[in-house]
Amino acid sequence: MIEKLKAWILRLSLNSLWEEEEEDDWEDFDMQDDYISGAEEDTEREAKSGVTPAIVYFVIVILLVMAALSYMVFSHRHLYTGYSVTESYEGADVIGTSYLKIGGNFFKYGSDGVSMVNGRNELIWSNAYTMQTPTVDFTGQTLLIYEQQGYQVYLVDGSGIIGNFITDLPIMRGEVADNGVTALLLKNDRDCLIRMYSREGTQIAEVKSTLEDSGYPTAFDISSDARTLMVALTRIGSGTVDSSNMFYDFSSASEADDEHFIGSISYKDQVFPEAFFANDRMPVAVGDSMIVVMSSGGAVSEKRKIHVDGEIISTFHGEDYIGLVLPSSDTENRYLLQVYRYNGKQTMSQAFNEGYSEISIDSGEILVYSQSHMMAFTPDGTWRLNSDFTKPIAAFAKIPGFRRYSVITWSGIYRIRAQ
Repeated sequence: MIEKLKAWILRLSLNSLWEEEEEDDWEDFDMQDDYISGAEEDTEREAKSGVTPAIVYFVIVILLVMAALSYMVFSHRHLYTGYSVTESYEGADVIGTSYLKIGGNFFKYGSDGVSMVNGRNELIWSNAYTMQTPTVDFTGQTLLIYEQQGYQVYLVDGSGIIGNFITDLPIMRGEVADNGVTALLLKNDRDCLIRMYSREGTQIAEVKSTLEDSGYPTAFDISSDARTLMVALTRIGSGTVDSSNMFYDFSSASEADDEHFIGSISYKDQVFPEAFFANDRMPVAVGDSMIVVMSSGGAVSEKRKIHVDGEIISTFHGEDYIGLVLPSSDTENRYLLQVYRYNGKQTMSQAFNEGYSEISIDSGEILVYSQSHMMAFTPDGTWRLNSDFTKPIAAFAKIPGFRRYSVITWSGIYRIRAQ
């Protein structure tokens, strides 16, 4: 690149211009001699001063590189408050349809079925069903759709339906592993009942505990490799609240007892409404006033606590970060967005005032949106986009390219560039 810049500068330099205009048909050869003599004197002065064309070229190249780097830094740190639509793909969906991004494609699901479209809103496959209250869990490439308070279970991936079965008890909540193994919390008044199913509907294992002795499950998750199950249980006594994060191992190499129990960690005066696996050996539980990062590789242990000041309104997480939305103490803003690495290091704290309905991490950016507004942040604290959108937003996703996003509406998909 530097050689090209030198050539470009050479073409624009005074020497090049003189060489193009210089002719041999001068009428006065004395003037030519005088010019040549003057050029020799200029060369001698350049030699004495130490300023040569090579140095001039080098300085200009350095200035151009510095200008380019400054522009890149400005672009990456600048807050963009508008957008331009670069491409649009029309297509009407039923209002209330939900969307999930999978690679460069999108799942569409609702009470009447599930389908997949590509980034141009072209149909890849579709499957119909009827559910009163479809609820989902998503991991890797696998989507679990189940009927909350009902009995139906569907499992899909990029190729279509990979499993479908009916349970004998109403489903309260479900979690899925990459291979389609599901953990379902089933309604049972006598005890806590979580069953593991293969994607064909075969029961693999069952975890049962009495509500009086162990408490009620407030959250649970299964690792992506379907090996470990974490269950957060809460027991309310006379003026006390006790919680336990219980762990079960379903691997063939497990040396646990017949109930698969491998360990637990207990807490006083804490309720854990959310639990997830950041990776297969790093379970995380989000409590009223703390985030607990644990290890389930071998013996169960607590690795660290992240204490939180204030009521947790929302949480979101990815492989490297966990984020929280708290009430803001700033009178001009309603919310405070905080992001942490799992080692406990805080990477950002940003107040904002816009209302929102969804928040997530997608392709290395934090996306926050409502039906009328969209925002994007980087985990290190750069506020990249803050803009209204002209149509009701059903989903907001990051797509490849700097400042490029996809806005999904019930009337089509719009690719935009922040500006």
